Amino acid sequence: MAERALITSADCWEMPDERTGEIRKGLSVWYLNEYREDTLTAFGFKPTKVSADTALLEQVRGKLPGVFEMEYGSRPGAQGKATLTLIGVKHVKGIDLFGQSGTVPGNAAKA
Repeated sequence: MAERALITSADCWEMPDERTGEIRKGLSVWYLNEYREDTLTAFGFKPTKVSADTALLEQVRGKLPGVFEMEYGSRPGAQGKATLTLIGVKHVKGIDLFGQSGTVPGNAAKA
């Protein structure tokens, strides 16, 4: 399954597994897509978060925010229910929001 979306951020995380204590690592990816139509009381694009392997970090580093082709898969989640996971991305184009695209904290140009 694939879709085109605007990825706005990617954040690494790690925490111990509740049962085994093993350290789990992952990547949270926030994006906007065209999943809904405006109504009188709800409009615009709602951010969505999906999990990914940390290996995808290098594929988005320095390219956010940007439009990507996003490829999804599923894995067993809580109680065996299918959980959507991001398994691949392909950069389509960059988006320069607020003149900040591709900046690294501490390296942004000073006004």
